[in-house]
Amino acid sequence: MNAILGRTNRAFPPVWLSLSDPSDPGDAEPLVQAAIESGLPIDVTASPARWGGLLRNHEEPFVTCIGNADYASAVDATHATDLVQANLIEILSCLGRPRLDIYWLRVLRAVEEFQIAGALEALESARQEGHVGYLGLFAQGPGLAVQAVWQFHDAFEVLLVPRNHADDAAYRLLAPMAASRRVGVVSCRPLNWQGRGPFFRDPRMGKHQAGRLPARILADLAQEHPVMVGVRHPAEIQAAREVQPAAEELAAELGLYRDVLRI
Repeated sequence: MNAILGRTNRAFPPVWLSLSDPSDPGDAEPLVQAAIESGLPIDVTASPARWGGLLRNHEEPFVTCIGNADYASAVDATHATDLVQANLIEILSCLGRPRLDIYWLRVLRAVEEFQIAGALEALESARQEGHVGYLGLFAQGPGLAVQAVWQFHDAFEVLLVPRNHADDAAYRLLAPMAASRRVGVVSCRPLNWQGRGPFFRDPRMGKHQAGRLPARILADLAQEHPVMVGVRHPAEIQAAREVQPAAEELAAELGLYRDVLRI
């Protein structure tokens, strides 16, 4: 079910797609075609040039991209503005389109005030000129560092933050701030457990249950906010489309899964 996402005042589906480089190069075109047909928002951060070429003749997808963090090395505000403008121009050139629906400003660490001010000046100008639809904040770094950057600037309409059952520290810190500012939240890296997955070996879970677990995890997280999930094959897109965060679907299984996830 689609739900309004913060100050965008626009309804979005519970699952978003992040196109990842497929193991077989021949899967790239079918992957993009399946993403377009899904109607889900598409993030092209992994390779704007590759995905841009395949999306070039399709205006209908809602496309997002995470910018680089070069602005954090700027020597003054004007330099920061120039760096963000250059990055945005590069992304738009790769995509072959005049507008990016969301530009996520990447925050890796605390930055100087003039650096964030210059970056936001560039993005606000781009939005007024119609080159960016919504301004997003990507909390890639520690939650406290992102909070320090964000607390004095209310320009963002959406927040992208890593969140999964093994690591949600940044999410827990930043989600209340997003709620107080009516900023929409999209979580990412839902299955990026970095080897912390004892549930696959848990004797209480049969092979069939373990195979369904990724979809259950997505459905659980998507009950609160949209989830951006990496996809490498059209079959993964189909699986993402079938995720429904309905409480009645989860009730029979979620108690077991949550017990296992806490191991």
